[in-house]
Parts: sequence; structure tokens; C-alpha cells
Amino acid sequence: MTDIRFADVSEFQSNIDADAYIRGGHRVIICRVHNGYRPDRFMPTRATYLRAQPFTAIGWYQYVVKDRDPGLQAHEFASVVGQLRANEFPIGDFEEGTGNQTSRAEAWMRVVDGWAKFPSTLYSGDAFIRAQLGGISHWVGKRPVWIASYPVSYAPVPSMEPAGATFWQFSDREKFPGIAGGVDASIYHGTAQQFLERVRPVAAAPPKPKPREESITLALPGGRIETIVERASGEVFRRHQTAPGNGWSGWTSLGKP
Repeated sequence: MTDIRFADVSEFQSNIDADAYIRGGHRVIICRVHNGYRPDRFMPTRATYLRAQPFTAIGWYQYVVKDRDPGLQAHEFASVVGQLRANEFPIGDFEEGTGNQTSRAEAWMRVVDGWAKFPSTLYSGDAFIRAQLGGISHWVGKRPVWIASYPVSYAPVPSMEPAGATFWQFSDREKFPGIAGGVDASIYHGTAQQFLERVRPVAAAPPKPKPREESITLALPGGRIETIVERASGEVFRRHQTAPGNGWSGWTSLGKP
């Protein structure tokens, strides 16, 4: 099975060389744009820079703080991101609060899902989602779930992925070309294109409108009239009055033109 690994960055990574990162084989990147109180320091310049690169998928995320209204934070996040491109998706990062935080997360998602026109991705730590967000099973089937869970040993091939996670942040010290130092890293089982399709499902195409029926009415000798109709299937039918102003024959097929 193909696995892809990718970095998520924030204002703590002051310099990113996207060309080196992509040449190293990484076509997905995730970037924080808002910390719950204000936009990240490098926004919107960093967004403009990343959008100019040939990424297959870009995730934008907000760290959602516990002491501000989640809906207000969501509106601020959407304002910073602006119009989502076809290869972009939004993420809510929930790590704060005691007790059940599900309603706060859902309040943020109602705003962001409505803006994005598709379900946003939920990010949380393995312990937090189990204790404060109802568990992974509460969200599976509703939206993608991105879980942080670091193995005790940072093995080159992770082997402790949380069950139900769409993708998994397995390290906070991975090395990537074009990004200095150790950085958060995630893994997805599939290709970059499959990842994009998973986090940003393609909307079903609207049904094609049925062709309208076309009809004409003709005058016949003796004061009778005849109607000819082309149905949506393309087949043509005719019928006529059996007497002037009175009675009709059955429909007769004339076939297709």
C-alpha cells in the first residue's frame, strides 16, 4: 500500500522552501492560519506563497481556544483563508477545555462546513478525543478525523495508528526537505490524490434536466386539427381529431427522426 507523509507548519516554522519540500516527494502540506486569537504571523503571505506551488492538497487549520466563542473563531478563520481553492480543505484543532467539548466543536464546524460546502476535518489528540470529544466513533462517517498519537519510540515506520483515524500525526520531530528542524508529521495510507478526495469529497453532479417535449399543432382539411409531439426520448408521436372540434384518435408513433 502506498503511504504519504507530510508536514504541518505554523508561525513556529519561520522559513519554508516549498520547492525543496515538493522535490523531496511531498505533495501535501498543512498550515495553521489562526491561533484562536489572531492570524498566524506569516499570514496571508504564507498562504499566497503556498497557493502558488503545485501541491496536490493544502490543509488550513485553526487552533480553537476554549475561552472564545467557537462560532466567532470560525468566522475569523474563514475570513483569513478566504475562498477555498479546489485542492484545499479546512481543519479545526481542538485541544483545550475540560468536560465534554463536543458542542463547542460542532458549533465551530457548523460555521466552517457551511462556508466550505463540505465537512471540515477534526484534529485532536488521541486522549483528548476519547475524554472530551466523544471518541473517534462519534465523528467517523460525519467528517475526516486527524489524530495525534505519538509512539513511545519514534520508529521510522509508525505502527500504532489509532483505530478509525482518517490520517495520523505520528511525530513532532520529523525531518522534511525545505523545513528547518524537526516538525509535526502525519501519514496517510494512499496517494496524495486519494488523500484530497478523502478530505474534500467531490460533490455529486446535479442531475441533467430532462429535455422538454416539443409539440406542434396543424390544421387538417375539414376543420380538424392534428398534434405532433417529440417526447424526451426523441420518439415522435401524432394524433388527430376524429371530427371538427370533437374527439381524438390514439397516439401513433412515427419513430425517431
